[in-house]
Amino acid sequence: MTKYQDKARGMLVGLAVGDALGAPVEFLPEPSDVHIKQMGDKIEHFHENCRAPKAVWTDDTEMALCIADSLIVNEGYDSYDIMQRFTNWVDEGYRTYDSKPACDVGGQTMRAIEEYECNPIVFENDTTESAGNGAIMRLAPIIIANTFPGKKYPTLKDGYEKGSLVINPEDDEGEYIDQKDIEPTLNMAILSCRETHNSIAAEATTALFTTMLYCALHGLPKNHIATYCERWMRGEEYDNFWLKNINNLVGRALDKDREKLCNLGGYIVDTFAIALWGLIHYDNFKDGMMAVIRLGGDTDTNGACYGQLAGAYYGYQAIPEEWRKNVYLADELVEIADKLLKLPKCPILRTRFKDDKNFKELN
Repeated sequence: MTKYQDKARGMLVGLAVGDALGAPVEFLPEPSDVHIKQMGDKIEHFHENCRAPKAVWTDDTEMALCIADSLIVNEGYDSYDIMQRFTNWVDEGYRTYDSKPACDVGGQTMRAIEEYECNPIVFENDTTESAGNGAIMRLAPIIIANTFPGKKYPTLKDGYEKGSLVINPEDDEGEYIDQKDIEPTLNMAILSCRETHNSIAAEATTALFTTMLYCALHGLPKNHIATYCERWMRGEEYDNFWLKNINNLVGRALDKDREKLCNLGGYIVDTFAIALWGLIHYDNFKDGMMAVIRLGGDTDTNGACYGQLAGAYYGYQAIPEEWRKNVYLADELVEIADKLLKLPKCPILRTRFKDDKNFKELN
């Protein structure tokens, strides 16, 4: 197994594992972290919940697989095709474990899908204030599909020699993240965010989290992952969001005090901070995952987002065997990650946003 393959599998399987582990304890009565603590070691194992059987994931993974299927079939991002798969997911049970219409759909996601069914085209001023974490829970397929193992990526020494790094690296291990390499991934991730969460807060946080996922998949150390995430913020609105929220984002993640992150809902900024917190303060996939879920609140999406990040950082083999082998559709998830990684290219083919250069109406 190659480095990229291990990390790509880790990212997608990590998403599903975190989703399935967190689902049974999602939004318990507050303080939900106290209820979770009372469960003891049971929380470390897949178990039944009121919505699904043991080891089965929820909307986080289901939507990610809708995106993955579309990218693989089209060899690129087709906004209409992805939204149609989301629609089929809600209406017909596409990619749900029991093939029944999806029952765990976020409010803003449902509104976006209903609006798509009425009119698929999004005009320039059709924005929302919604900044739910649904935009970042499903990013793994986009990051994997925009990573190409056969490509020669620049090294840290390359970055130093071109003047982008101030300190000369002692060795040539690790990659230097060049803007021209990460830009297509950022554009696609932000577009996927806009499909359901068309707001500056959601887009900006998606850009930050995408950068962290990309850096983790490309083998950067933790300190670089945390500091690189704001490097490619672009545009005055994004920059303003970052400046206003820096303490709320990275500041909380760098502080090991868990109390500031307990019992939080589905706000995208909170989930971003929790995922980064779990990666920074714990030394392996399992310990970080358990710490994140024991925070309570939106446990399935927090687990899914941490699982993407830590799965990319530590790799597939670092996920406990009990989890990676027993999560629902474990073998298929590995196959999908491999297919995404083998895509020869992954351009944006067409979008439904009139202000986007790739806008094309349906025939």
